[in-house]
Amino acid sequence: MNGLSAKPKRSVSSASAGKTGMDWKAFFKRTMVLVFCFSLAVHLLLLIGFGGMTLFKGRVAKLPFKAEQIAADKIIEAVPPPMDEPVVEEAATADPMKQEEASSSSEDAAPPLEMMTVPGGASWAPAIARDVKTSPTGILGGTGTGSGTGTGKGSGKGGGMGSGIKLFGVEVKARKLGVVVSINKGAQSSGRLPGIFEEIFKLFPDSPVFLTNGGGMMDWDKALDDFNQRVEEGKKKEKESKIPYRGPTKMEKPKAARFNTGEALDWVAVRGSNLISDYPGLKAKHPELFEDLRKRSNVWFITSYKDANASYLAFDELIKRGVQAIYWYNSFDSPIEGKESERIAQQITEAQIEILIQSQGGKMQGQEWLNKVGAKYVK
Repeated sequence: MNGLSAKPKRSVSSASAGKTGMDWKAFFKRTMVLVFCFSLAVHLLLLIGFGGMTLFKGRVAKLPFKAEQIAADKIIEAVPPPMDEPVVEEAATADPMKQEEASSSSEDAAPPLEMMTVPGGASWAPAIARDVKTSPTGILGGTGTGSGTGTGKGSGKGGGMGSGIKLFGVEVKARKLGVVVSINKGAQSSGRLPGIFEEIFKLFPDSPVFLTNGGGMMDWDKALDDFNQRVEEGKKKEKESKIPYRGPTKMEKPKAARFNTGEALDWVAVRGSNLISDYPGLKAKHPELFEDLRKRSNVWFITSYKDANASYLAFDELIKRGVQAIYWYNSFDSPIEGKESERIAQQITEAQIEILIQSQGGKMQGQEWLNKVGAKYVK
């Protein structure tokens, strides 16, 4: 009975545990708790790290002092000249077509200039010669004050009508010369052609040149009728004398063509003719002059025969190019007449173009026309 009625005893450990509370040491030794604590610590560290970068993003630490710019590093900017600066007018306005002649002859003689830019590197300032003084602001002439007067003289082939240039002993006031030269058999045999072109190109290196085979000025219809009439007379004599007529039977209408083309090689004045004794042509008679003229881009020739009398085509082209004087070397053994010659004479008079003529010798025709245009004679 005593054994059955006895009450069970509680363990001491359970009783003590209930009195002291939870065993935290055993709690933190659990694996799940350790993983949770480690994860929490990692999250806190990441939050502190990335959070700080976000808060201070874009901010740069500034020094307590500010650097000052050194005076030597400062660039002095050039001050452009005033737009309303008065301009001194020249006595005569230069012709751009005449300035080409001046530049071609004077540039070769002048020594090259050492160029420099204006201090400050201003975009509006052009390059200037190194021996010209400039001020720090880029103004030509340096600095300083003062007053005074001065005079200056200059010469050149540019500009308008000037004091004049001696061409074959005759004074030419013009600065742009046009040239019409007959290179017919008589001119080639005389030996004058090389000296003529040497003198012209020395004084007027850019002169436009037109070569002819002699002849004067005559309307095309009249010149063609006269040519056909001579051919008929020649054939008539052929029947009577039984001597073959050896002259040309057709004549093409003349025109102006460039001398450096293949068409010029078949021109009778260049290739010569077997119908006339001692007429080898310019290419064989004066090969150096022929090659020099072929190299130039400003040399033309009038096609067809001497009987076309088409020198007016050369004058017409030169007047269009704005020449102020025309030198004409010719035999002057053909007439100068008709509407074309009158038209050319009127244009010469209105434009006040100087005319210089040089004859190959012999009796001259067209004297009335030459007097009308006020021609000067070259010996």
